[in-house]
Amino acid sequence: MRKTIIILIILSFIRNVCNAQHYEHLTSWNRLLLQKKINDRWEITADVHLRRQNNFSTLNANPFALKLMEGYRITTIYRIKNFALSFAPFLLHTYPLYAKNTDLNRVDRWEIRPSFLGEWSKKLSEKWTFRSRLGYEYRIFKRNNGTWGDEQGRARLRLQMRYSWNKKNTVFVSEEPLYNISPNLPANSFSQ
Repeated sequence: MRKTIIILIILSFIRNVCNAQHYEHLTSWNRLLLQKKINDRWEITADVHLRRQNNFSTLNANPFALKLMEGYRITTIYRIKNFALSFAPFLLHTYPLYAKNTDLNRVDRWEIRPSFLGEWSKKLSEKWTFRSRLGYEYRIFKRNNGTWGDEQGRARLRLQMRYSWNKKNTVFVSEEPLYNISPNLPANSFSQ
């Protein structure tokens, strides 16, 4: 009984803290990817990312009202056995998350992000596959004066389990922490 009361008190505290930070924010993340296999070793992909967000100043919960991000990427992939190496330059145009009126004064940002990634895949059974991807992103930002710089580095580590439901459908669970590294380390260690 004592444990139950302690747990309820902790959950009540957590709920109150979370409510103090709460505001309605809806987003829509959309991606179109085209992929072409050139031969057994080489393939190329092109993808477009379009993300939108709701307008916090209206009661309408429309996740398409305002821009959040536009991104364009072409990826070249080289495969050998269980490994894949890829180079993926990415052009991004990001907008702030709008939650209060002062956010409307924050500037949007352009970024060029060349990425180098290595992926290892292991087929565990006929239906299950494990994938691990490690990569480095070199991020270059457009400054307010129109020049490019303020470079930052970021490491990515993706762990993924895939289940082949049937020939046309795959279900996967994935986690990918992004860790800030040289050059020009920001104050936060984890990027996302």
